[in-house]
Amino acid sequence: MELDHTIKDLASTVFGIQMLRPFQSVVIQRILELDAQNVNHKGLLVTLPTGSGKSLCFMLPSLLVEGLTVIVYPLRSLMNDQVRRFTKLGIACIAIQGGQSREQRKALFSLLDDHRCKVVITNAECLSQQAVFCELAHHTISLLVVDEAHTIVRWGEGFRPVFASLAPLLAFLPIKQILCFTATADQAVIQGLNDLIFTRGKPHLVRCSSDRPNISYHVFRTLSKDHTLAALLAQKNFRPALVFCNTRESTLFACNALQRTHPQIPCRYYHAGLDSNQRKALESWFGNQQEGVLFSTNAFGMGVDKSNIRTVIHRELPDDALSYLQESGRGGRDGRQSRAFILLDGTEKGKLTQLFFSVDACYRESLLAELGESLDFCNGCDVCSHTVDAKRQGEDALLGSIAWHPLRYSPSSLSTLLTSQAAYNSFSKTLSSWRQKEIRSALLLLLSEGKVCMTRRSRRLYLPCKTYVTLLTAHHFYKKLTYGTKENRACTTADLPDHAPSIPAD
Repeated sequence: MELDHTIKDLASTVFGIQMLRPFQSVVIQRILELDAQNVNHKGLLVTLPTGSGKSLCFMLPSLLVEGLTVIVYPLRSLMNDQVRRFTKLGIACIAIQGGQSREQRKALFSLLDDHRCKVVITNAECLSQQAVFCELAHHTISLLVVDEAHTIVRWGEGFRPVFASLAPLLAFLPIKQILCFTATADQAVIQGLNDLIFTRGKPHLVRCSSDRPNISYHVFRTLSKDHTLAALLAQKNFRPALVFCNTRESTLFACNALQRTHPQIPCRYYHAGLDSNQRKALESWFGNQQEGVLFSTNAFGMGVDKSNIRTVIHRELPDDALSYLQESGRGGRDGRQSRAFILLDGTEKGKLTQLFFSVDACYRESLLAELGESLDFCNGCDVCSHTVDAKRQGEDALLGSIAWHPLRYSPSSLSTLLTSQAAYNSFSKTLSSWRQKEIRSALLLLLSEGKVCMTRRSRRLYLPCKTYVTLLTAHHFYKKLTYGTKENRACTTADLPDHAPSIPAD
């Protein structure tokens, strides 16, 4: 009872929190009770969804334990953000990171020796350095915290090999408790942490559902991801937004594409190729933006700690459900409604392809099932809200215009016609919101799929028989397939449903 009172008092006076969430209270009490027993423990593995207050679970105990609290992060941006949090609360801490001189390190270590500081924030690479390791070995470490612990397993092979060698280091440090925190963890991650971190035995597992009820999940099928991105981000209530891309180059290209079509929308790109000053400036810029858009690589999206992100868009399909839930969880950390979008153009491959191409299986339920979790009720996805659109935007307009006039258009002339404001025929303005470059890219995709063919010399477009059959069946074109008649020329865009993306209601 006395411990419970102490926890609530600290939460109120230091952190300004009047009431802890149930899982926060359970984890904090467990940590402090084990610390009071004055024996070494196997450890604690905690999975709490993004935005549920994981940081408080080790920040508050750091004020009550006798020894040091060492917090290990995978990214410098996360280290800097945690330093900012501790400093804002008036809690002394030091950050041991790359690029520091011997004199700087000596000054930081003196704070530990003089007991003026009890919190050390670092990363795996610095922790493995001999000077740092030897210095920490002189102190009792009450809590060794690994935040974003799933990266130990996911990045340990190839990307950050030092992650895979943490176990021998931790075994020789005087650590009372090892705590691993993550927002998402499937069985592979849990087993990986048991092998790489908790070598003395399986940790006590505190697991909360990875579901984020305030995030709704949506899929857009499109022939032009740049066009769909622009249509989504043009809406103010969808910003601030975070857009995930698979490569550094794609963050740059996607950002430039949005700047060309919507120069009034503030946007930047963020990846590991930028130097630390640039990344820090971008983090500060995005943190202060109320309508900004940040394009980021998948790995560095974790460094984006902004509570009011309203939309998270994946331009490319993530590797697996764990990655997707982790990345989409960047949105809505303030508890308000947020949206997560996946853009699909039909070229996707990987584990999640079948999941997101489904038109009858709940996205939320399927994602959680991949992590071994069940779901009682879906708070919002295209399937459960009956807003699934199985057609790729732009496809009907392109195929229809070629079907009515085979061998008339080249890719260039067709893109000019569909974006033209002049009424040359019934297909003019059909894709007026698209750029000609986007239409030509869409045609290339249809050509690669074999849905459209093109003559070699004159580069004229026509449809193969199998595509005609599909169109005739789907749109009843056989009723109007009399070329040159007045009825044919009167065909309207009602037969060819397209234009801007159909955005779910707020």
